[in-house]
Amino acid sequence: MRSSCSLRYFARIEAQEATMTAVDRLGFQVRLKMPDGMRGARIAFLREVSNPAETRKVLVEMVQQARSEV
Repeated sequence: MRSSCSLRYFARIEAQEATMTAVDRLGFQVRLKMPDGMRGARIAFLREVSNPAETRKVLVEMVQQARSEV
C-alpha cells in the first residue's frame, strides 16, 4: 500500500525534468528539476526485485498504474 500511495503522489508532481540516479532491489532515487529548484525523491517499487528483467516488469507496471490514476 505504501508504494502505491507514493506512486500516486509522484505521478502528480509536475517536474520540468526527472532523472533516475540510483536503483536497488526496493526502489529508485530520482532527481527532479522543479520550477523552484532541484529536489531529490525516492520511489519504492511495488515489490522487491532481484534482477533486471523483474525491475523492468515492475517499472512498466508502475507507469501503467500511474497513467491510469492521473
